[in-house]
Amino acid sequence: MTEPALAHIDVRPRLVEQGRVTTLTIELSRLRAGDPPVRLEVEGEGVTVLTSSLLGSAGAETLWVVRVRVSRSVPPGGLLLVLRALFADGESVEVDGAVVVVPPAEEPADTGTFPWFGVAAGVALALAVAAAVLILSRRRNA
Repeated sequence: MTEPALAHIDVRPRLVEQGRVTTLTIELSRLRAGDPPVRLEVEGEGVTVLTSSLLGSAGAETLWVVRVRVSRSVPPGGLLLVLRALFADGESVEVDGAVVVVPPAEEPADTGTFPWFGVAAGVALALAVAAAVLILSRRRNA
């Protein structure tokens, strides 16, 4: 059974890019009396959770690391996340968090591959000029 709760939460970073894997650090305050949660689930529209693990505890607070990917189909703007803390006794508590979805960064223009043909042609031309200069200088000295 899940109980909604009002609690201090901190989700960092606040900005997530569409289609990219983002590592979120989530800090949860004490959600109920007793031991801290043993697992954290994250849900949201277009959100795929790749991993979720407890980083540590500081008193009643827990710190989690969650790797997520937000689908490219999610429109830019605020995105509500449901954070469900699961406890060893089978109970759970839900709190809301939020991130801001941003479009992917523009990819740099493809400048093509390295211009091997141009480099080879330049080297061949330089060798030809060097050979011509050497031949001409030998003819003048002879």
